[in-house]
Formats: sequence, structure tokens, C-alpha cells
Amino acid sequence: MDHKEKRCPKTGRIIAGSGESKTEAQSSAPGSARIARRTFIAGVAGSVAAASSFSLTACGGKTLTGKPLPKPTPEQAARKRKTPSSVALVPCASYEDNPMPELKKYAKELKLPDLTGKTVLLKPNMVEFHPGSPVTTNPHALKAAFELADYLGAKDIIIGEGPGHMRDTEFLLEATGLGAMVKKLGARFVDLNLDELEALDVKDGFSGLKQFFLPRTLMDADVVVSVPKMKTHHWVGMTASMKNFFGAVPGRKYGWPKNLLHMRGIPQCILDLQDLIKPRFALVDGVIAMEGDGPINGTAKEMGFYVIGDDLAAVDATCARTMGFDPYELDYLKIAGEVVGNVNADAITVLGLDIERVKQKFERPVTFKNKKLMEQSANQAS
Repeated sequence: MDHKEKRCPKTGRIIAGSGESKTEAQSSAPGSARIARRTFIAGVAGSVAAASSFSLTACGGKTLTGKPLPKPTPEQAARKRKTPSSVALVPCASYEDNPMPELKKYAKELKLPDLTGKTVLLKPNMVEFHPGSPVTTNPHALKAAFELADYLGAKDIIIGEGPGHMRDTEFLLEATGLGAMVKKLGARFVDLNLDELEALDVKDGFSGLKQFFLPRTLMDADVVVSVPKMKTHHWVGMTASMKNFFGAVPGRKYGWPKNLLHMRGIPQCILDLQDLIKPRFALVDGVIAMEGDGPINGTAKEMGFYVIGDDLAAVDATCARTMGFDPYELDYLKIAGEVVGNVNADAITVLGLDIERVKQKFERPVTFKNKKLMEQSANQAS
């Protein structure tokens, strides 16, 4: 660490490059702000080399991409939620409908946390933009999450995202309509790709990384809420509330599209981020989902609901079932059921809409259907 780094008086975590102003960090080229260039290059080079070593030595089966499937240790398994979970499928036929009466109802039934006096960070999915395609969290879904957090008593609500593909965040905000919604809500947006960084030690992790550098705004929030789009995904089958946190990882440190995390193994990094960030609950945009070649090039699939819950493993398992997936065929969910929360249907009470009535068979990505393509992707970063 260089001599400019100091510890946050609130959390005790290392603040990377804290001597610069926020304006400097946001205007600098990716990779140059907050962390000295030599430190940044050395850290990435060392991590990539370690990634190659890790992929040869880890044990426990194979993931869809051919990478080693993590086998939980007793310490990792001890993190798993010990009680049954509840998830709500909240009806919303159109983005023009007002979902708040239903969301308030199920927030009480789910016993979502009291956010009185809390600073809340909402993490939508804004990875890319294709006109007319449901790639990102819809602005009305973001509004629903904002109003739900406000209803639960939040003092300050921040919107934070670090787009994984496009580096022009201002363009994405405008093109997706999310920027206009942020302004309408009177909220503050933080580009997590360019925020100040904090170094967090990884204890009993799956990725083999000893540290993660995460945005300071994210880590200083009292509560983090995942607000993703429900989509198929060509590397892990499906993306929802947990995979959404790849967008919380700063591109200026880990590359685009967060390449180091792909090299370390997507399931492994999903689980490490879940443990470090500890999101309190999720609101998944399933009003219009995506099938086929997701998470970017798929097609729209009308589903007509939001998915909410405070156990993200149970939320994602429920999303998977509505999409026609067996959660246990999705690597990250299979392991999340051992170290995060409940994936087994017997341990999840689904409120609201009936899964059997709303579930549809989603077209799967070609990579998911053709395992040889998955094996060929094992050493690719994107």
C-alpha cells in the first residue's frame, strides 16, 4: 500500500488513495485515480498469475465453464442462513402500474428491515444498452425500489452502479432512462467504477483472492439493496440478485467486463462478494425479463412480477424456478444453498403469485445448451 492510504474512522477499513478529491477520481482515466499506477498494475498482474495457479489447484467438480467448482469448508458453511426463507412474487402486469400497495403489503409479510435513519444504496443493473431490449433494470423498477426503501424509513437513498461493458456511464444513464429517473426521484447517483476504493480482506473465500477493492460509497452505506433485471446468462445460466454485484466491482481496478472476476470463476466471485457486501434484501425486475443469449443479446420475456426477499439465495432460486430452471443445475446457486441461504424449495415459502401459474420455459443461452462451448470458454475473461 502507498503512503497516502489511511483507515476509515467509521469502519477501520483501508481507504485507497484517500488524498485525492472526488472530482479528481471521477475525471481521471480508469486505473489512474486513487490507486498509484504502479500499485494498480502490480496488483492486477499478481492477481492474474494467482488466478492461473488457483484454477489448477482448487478441488470439487467443475462449473459450467469448466472451472473448478468450490467445495465449501466448515467455516464457509457456517455462514448459511439457519432459518427458513420467504420470497414474494409481487404482481405487476406493466411498468405503468403502481406496485406500491402490493410492495408495502409484502414488505410487512416478509418482515423486511426497518430502515429508519439508515443510508441505503440501491444497486440496479446497467451493464449495457440495446434499444428496445430489456438489458437493464427498468427505470420504473428502480422507482419501486426507491419508494419501498423510503416507505421502510430510509434517511438517505443513493443509486450506485459500475457498468461492466460501457465505460461511458453518462451515456448509459441517458440512454436507459435511469438517469432521468434518478433526477426525478431527487437521488444521488455514484459511478461505482470511479468511486474511492477500500481494501477488504477476504477470509475463507472461494475466489482465492486475498483482498477485494470495493467502492467506498457502497461499503459505507448502512444497507445495500440489489435491484437487478431477471435474465438468462451465457456463462452461469441465469443472473438475478447475487450476480448483480459484479457491477459493484470497480472496472478501473478489475478491468472491463470485470475480467479478473471472470478468470477467477464467476460462481466463486459471486459468493465472495455476497459475503463482503452483505446485501439486506433484493427487488428483482421480472416484469419484463430476458431469455436466450443473455445477459445482453437476449430477447424480452413478459413475466409480470417483481421478486422480493431478504435471502438472496432464496430470491435467485425462486427466479430460477419461474424461468424453468432447476436451481441445482446453476453452479453458483448450488453452492449458495450451502453457504448463503435456502435454495431447496421445502425451505422457501413463496408469497403472492403461484410459481406453477406464472413460470415459463425460458430459451437458454447457446453456451448453456452446448457444454463444449462452455469448456472452450474456460480461460476467457468475458
